[in-house]
Amino acid sequence: MSGSPPDPKALMSEEDIIRLVQSLAGESKDELWVGIGDDAAVLNLGGRGFCVTTDLLVEGVHFDLSYTGPHDLGWKAMAANLSDLAAMGARPRWGLFSLGLPPRPPRRLVESILGGVMEMCRRHNLTLVGGDTVRSPQIVINLCLIGAVETKSPALRSGARPGDAVCVSGPLGSSAAGLAWLKSGGAADDGQAAWAVAAHLRPEPRVAAGRALAQSERVHAMMDLSDGLASDLARLCAASQVGARVEESLLPLAPQAAGLAAQLKADPIQWALTGGEDFELLVTCAPGNVELLAELAADSQKGVSLRRVGEITRGRGVVLARADGSEEEITLQGFDHFREEKSP
Repeated sequence: MSGSPPDPKALMSEEDIIRLVQSLAGESKDELWVGIGDDAAVLNLGGRGFCVTTDLLVEGVHFDLSYTGPHDLGWKAMAANLSDLAAMGARPRWGLFSLGLPPRPPRRLVESILGGVMEMCRRHNLTLVGGDTVRSPQIVINLCLIGAVETKSPALRSGARPGDAVCVSGPLGSSAAGLAWLKSGGAADDGQAAWAVAAHLRPEPRVAAGRALAQSERVHAMMDLSDGLASDLARLCAASQVGARVEESLLPLAPQAAGLAAQLKADPIQWALTGGEDFELLVTCAPGNVELLAELAADSQKGVSLRRVGEITRGRGVVLARADGSEEEITLQGFDHFREEKSP
């Protein structure tokens, strides 16, 4: 009947679309070690593994130029893709950069975006080898990065085992705190929120830490945190056919998070669980290896502090154990591009 609301079962989530593409893509070929469903695809070229990842950023969805400078935009676009390589334990090698812009773009805008991109390329010894440009109603950035696998096999989402410790490589929710501050009209250089703004606008991908963790051969599963712990841990669990239990009391928050959350009337735990764009690493390993891996990660990259936040369980889904003793399921509660209520 005309004008009737659509059947919810006929509408697709981000997870639905990924599963549909995966089903249509078919089985992996000999040259493909890892296909759809991980942080990056892995190609077998002459007996060597190469990770390939791509990401798309759209103005009005992923960023707002009223509080994201163009240099920061280029930096963050690169950081998001580098974080995928970090999650596979790969060494960045090459990249392709494509840019959509409105007609007659200002030179300063283009140079600033490219400045952020190239700064990250230099920091991670990555060479741009191509790309594309196109006219677009708003700014659109697409990156495709290629990294070399330096271990016998890449770190994957699918190796978690019941009893594993669930660990993260740093504070959670800082990017969400920075976004909330900027959206509230707060100044980017305000001392009380500068840490959060930096986490949101210029995240540091854990590339060196990811390589060190993968090379230890003591990591069972690894991925990056781009959509929030609740959703990303659920994806890791689905790939490994296990469940997980997260302890609220163990969630690492920035020391200033509680004060900023109180000022903004927000919940820092929700920032940590569903905020997204932390670009930390999510790792599972045998409980007895947590201390060793924490030392390796900290030695490999400044600012990395691997901490246990829970454990892998039998069954399915992700459960949050609250500090008051209650429990609730938090599976897939992070960012989904196809929920209308989400905005940059």
